[in-house]
Amino acid sequence: MKFLQYHVSVSRDAETSQVVAGIPALQIADYGKDLPESLNHLEEMLRFHLECLQAEGKPIPEERYSEEGFYLRVKLPANAA
Repeated sequence: MKFLQYHVSVSRDAETSQVVAGIPALQIADYGKDLPESLNHLEEMLRFHLECLQAEGKPIPEERYSEEGFYLRVKLPANAA
């Protein structure tokens, strides 16, 4: 079973005060009222994004892990390349 890790950037939207969590390497982001909610939304989006790539037969990008930063870990979808 293979796991992937993606670096997560976190910021606060100045207009709405929502917490925005994103994965720059995949150009996806989502938001929530606090960090746990925004990370939960981002993880759901990440899983959907990877499933779509797999369904389209596109490669699933991998990101090099670094000791610094915050990472979201997700199990690689079944039958993924």
